[in-house]
Amino acid sequence: MLRKISPRGNSFGRERCCRRLSPLVLSLALLCAAPNSPVSASSAQGKQATEERKKPSKPELESHGPQKNEEQQKGYSIGVNVDLVVVHTSVYDKNGHFVGGLKKENFKVFEDGVAQGITAFSQEDVPVSMGILIDTSGSMRSKIEMVNKAALALIRASNPQDEVFLIGFSDEVELLEDYTNDIDLISDSLDNIVVTGGTALYDAIHLGVQKAEHGTKPKKAVIVITDGEDRDSYYKLEELLAKVQEADAQVYCIGFTNPLPDKGLFGHWSKSVPEKAREALQKIAEETGGKAFFPEKTPELGNIVSTIAHELRSQYSIGFVSSNRARDGSWRRLRIVLDGPNTTTGHHVRARTGYFSPKVAEASKTQ
Repeated sequence: MLRKISPRGNSFGRERCCRRLSPLVLSLALLCAAPNSPVSASSAQGKQATEERKKPSKPELESHGPQKNEEQQKGYSIGVNVDLVVVHTSVYDKNGHFVGGLKKENFKVFEDGVAQGITAFSQEDVPVSMGILIDTSGSMRSKIEMVNKAALALIRASNPQDEVFLIGFSDEVELLEDYTNDIDLISDSLDNIVVTGGTALYDAIHLGVQKAEHGTKPKKAVIVITDGEDRDSYYKLEELLAKVQEADAQVYCIGFTNPLPDKGLFGHWSKSVPEKAREALQKIAEETGGKAFFPEKTPELGNIVSTIAHELRSQYSIGFVSSNRARDGSWRRLRIVLDGPNTTTGHHVRARTGYFSPKVAEASKTQ
């Protein structure tokens, strides 16, 4: 039986106890507060260990594809001219239709605001090293069948010489099928997808772009199909953006994000989760010259993948040798504009926003 003790019943004993313990308590408090105390150090170590347990481990993707040297991976060399910068460019009219048949004279290239001379130009159906990244998190269960059909439709509409790899991602990123042009292998891998877990979206794109860089085809592209914002990634958005800026791969994002909520009186002060998710996908795509799509229903996927396949097979390839001869690894901002006949103010140009210049190794500088 519990016995209730009166607050005043033993006040004298409590006061004597407090007087005896006060110096001891004070000493312990000072010890804990000391920066180098064992207690303080133990607490800090425990906090650090907890934070480390919360942070996802750095993801890796097993790669069986051909390896390329660093210069080739960054897309600085085509043919024999190692200084040639090639920018894959799309042009659309005001109605969203691709504009073909333009000539070299219709384009102007600016690097950091300085006009550059175009030394290579073509509009050809160039083979692509392409990655298809599919969100296999639990929330994709109702969409996965349609997504799989769209992935196969994308491959069928692409250049027969393309090489394709398939990645699935939820809490972790998994290489489901390595580089191949065998659609039956891709189909089998799609049929065996298990839908469960969270969404390591940024990790998937980071590893997908890295994988695309190892492809053997002249053009690189990554197509991402997801239904939500990133939740479980090791990489932050800023780190991912740095990666896609460095890589010579176009990223196309198809996002089944939640509908944007109506903004209230103070809605402009903060952004909703769907808004942040959309902005992230748009930023990733725009930096690479790709595009982000936000379908409201899964049946829209068919038209979207058809648009992507047509664009990849119809783009203009514009090459120039930078007038800035410094090999310092700096970021060079690019802008491509239309000029001359057969162009109108309603036409829109889409291309990557810049590139990192080649950097001379320290060893080379001292020779």
